[in-house]
Amino acid sequence: MEYKTLLSLFLWTGSLLGLSFFSSCHTDPIVVSVPGGGSYPNVNPGSGEECEDGTISFQYEVLPLLVSSCATSGCHDAASHKDGVILDSYENIMEEVKPNKPPSKSKLYQVLVRSGRERMPPPPADPFTQEQIDLIATWIEQGALNTTCSPACDANNHSFQADILPIIQQSCVGCHSGSQASGSVWLETYNDIYPYAINGKLLGTVKHQAGYSAMPPGVQLNDCRIAQIENWINNGAPND
Repeated sequence: MEYKTLLSLFLWTGSLLGLSFFSSCHTDPIVVSVPGGGSYPNVNPGSGEECEDGTISFQYEVLPLLVSSCATSGCHDAASHKDGVILDSYENIMEEVKPNKPPSKSKLYQVLVRSGRERMPPPPADPFTQEQIDLIATWIEQGALNTTCSPACDANNHSFQADILPIIQQSCVGCHSGSQASGSVWLETYNDIYPYAINGKLLGTVKHQAGYSAMPPGVQLNDCRIAQIENWINNGAPND
C-alpha cells in the first residue's frame, strides 16, 4: 500500500476517534495570585508587551513548561498533588522557589537536576533538557517574578527546526512523550507531529477552539506562537 494511502487511512481513522488524542493531560485554570495577597495582571497574549532582552517570561516560558511536564494527572496537578506539591500556578510554584537566592537553594531546581527516580519529571518521562533547566535557573536568578511579557517572536519565522519544534518541546512534549504519552499521542519528532498538523488537530488545540481539548492545558500560547504554527501548516508543514 502506498504511503499516501496509508496516511489517508490513518487520518480518517483518527477523525473517527474524535478529539480525545489531546485530552488526557489536565490542570485547573491558571491562577496568578501571589503570596501575601494581591495579584499580577493577566496580560492579553496579543497585547504586544514584549520582554526586555534576556528577561524570562513566567507566563509564556516557565508556566507552560511546568504545566506540560509536571502539573499532570498523577503528579503535581491540583487533584493529585503528589508529595503535597502543586505546580499549576504562580502561587503554587512559588512554594518550591526561593527568589533572589542561587537556584540550587530552590526545591524546584533541585529536583530538575537530580538523577534516576529522584529527578523531575521522573522516569519514564524524559528529563528536562539543559536549555530548559537553564531557563528555570535564569528565571529564579531574575527574582522568580510573575512576568507576563511576551518573548520576542516574528510570526513570519516558522521553520520547523528553528521555531515550531522548540515551541512544541516547551509546551507539549511533557505530556506527549515517553512510554506513557498522554492520550497515546507522541509529539517528539517531525514524523510524530506532521499528521496532527495536516488534520487540523494541532492548530485546533493550541488555539483552544471549541470542540478541542486545550493545549497546553490551562494556559494558552501567545498569539505570535500560534501564528507561527498556523503559517507553518499553511505552508505545507515542511520539515525545514
